[in-house]
Amino acid sequence: MSQQPPSTGTPRDRDGVPVLTFADERAVRDLEQFATRARRVADTGMRLDVVAEAGSSRTPMLAQWVSVLQPQGLGDQVPVVLGLRTVPLATADGVAGLDVVVPLGAVTERTARMRGQDPVDVAFPVPPTREQVSWTALTPPRSGWTPAAEVADEELIEVASRGVEAVRAALPENPGEAVVRQVRARMWGPTLGGDALQFPAGMAFGAHALGFLLPGSHARLSTAGPWTRLDTPGGFVLGRAAVAV
Repeated sequence: MSQQPPSTGTPRDRDGVPVLTFADERAVRDLEQFATRARRVADTGMRLDVVAEAGSSRTPMLAQWVSVLQPQGLGDQVPVVLGLRTVPLATADGVAGLDVVVPLGAVTERTARMRGQDPVDVAFPVPPTREQVSWTALTPPRSGWTPAAEVADEELIEVASRGVEAVRAALPENPGEAVVRQVRARMWGPTLGGDALQFPAGMAFGAHALGFLLPGSHARLSTAGPWTRLDTPGGFVLGRAAVAV
């Protein structure tokens, strides 16, 4: 592992690979935990999106996107469910505008090496391998969200836990991909909520599987067009009804 790059100039390692410099070691641990959880759900890559000036503080930030559920073509009723976490960067020099999709295994491999340093290395060389996955074409809006409701985390945990058990019970031994998708569509495609706001049950599954829910807390629901966003202290889950991709 190369030494942490200087704060000036373009942060790249000895092989010319772009390097993300995290603000602290906590961001490294957050990234590793998020990638590990996402890989257990769907090993379909992580989108790394650098925002050079984020929020009212206008500081650099890394948006980490993963897919929890996604439809596969016409007739597939599996909803779109994406997970998002954001962490601060020490600088966006040389990486402003970076937007790539990399393998989750490559992410955890690098973070494990970084944590093995003393002190923890906060320089993350972006993996050179790119994932070609259809879910990255489904990009929720960054603005224009309207607050709609709140829901107790316990309710979402109950929905997710019940659904996971139902999926497990419905799947035969050694099921094919088509059967798996049919069962997931049946369990995670139906909507929750009332007349004013409905969102896919798969969003509860995503929030629970990614470790975003905490008993005693509440998640906020917002809408923007066909998208619904679930805001929790642990991260964001964004979903919409099934669409062909």
